[in-house]
Amino acid sequence: MPELYASLNTQLNSPSWFYLSASPWQLYPFLHDFLNAPGNYPRGQLILRDMSRGAMPVYLSALTMGTQAYKVDRLSKIHEWLPEPARRVVLIGDSTQKDPESYGEIARKWPNWVGAIWIRVVQGVDERKERELNDPKRFQKAFDKVDARVWKTFTDPKELQAAVMGLRAN
Repeated sequence: MPELYASLNTQLNSPSWFYLSASPWQLYPFLHDFLNAPGNYPRGQLILRDMSRGAMPVYLSALTMGTQAYKVDRLSKIHEWLPEPARRVVLIGDSTQKDPESYGEIARKWPNWVGAIWIRVVQGVDERKERELNDPKRFQKAFDKVDARVWKTFTDPKELQAAVMGLRAN
């Protein structure tokens, strides 16, 4: 995946990067070091779930907000920072949690803001869960009413080379 991000970074002339995860902020040091290791990923803002017990209302909200609602909420905030039509976004996620559903919801809400959605189909972790998580029907439902040219699933980042070049043309 680092090669895909490096290619995007070059093709799109060093765009703004946001790494959105539903992981708790307590994982920040590990994730920061991973993302910023030499040759890994372009520098960007890491956005994690606030799971601190210090502010009880925030903590309770974090505990009860599902992954999809959390990601849609944070992407909505990013939309406020980078509104259309001035900026467009490429949403890259995977099939393990709620990225397809979250990104589909955002694409339906702001179709002119979302330039591409790429979902990595995760394999080799849990065969039983993968049948459900990687079912093409799931992706069709998640991206219902989203232009089929906008979203794509992939297993190998090399599958996206043409799509990366196509973003430059847009």
